[in-house]
Amino acid sequence: FLINPFGMMFDEVTASNLIVVDMQGNVVAGYSTANSAGFTIHSAVHSVRDDAHCVMHTHTLPGMAVAACEQGLLQLNQISTE
Repeated sequence: FLINPFGMMFDEVTASNLIVVDMQGNVVAGYSTANSAGFTIHSAVHSVRDDAHCVMHTHTLPGMAVAACEQGLLQLNQISTE
């Protein structure tokens, strides 16, 4: 599967610099090592979900800000519980 290269900032990742890894984390195509955190997440999902042809997660600024808060997203209204 495709994954971003290790050490590359998120805003530097493009379709042309993604690398291909197998389920053991070996680079099959590309010129870098795999991002180990990304590999761990994506390989776990791919290994148990044959029907998942694409696994994605994003790092939006609001999402990262909430993740950095000690208490996370406070459930102060009905929208925060969804």
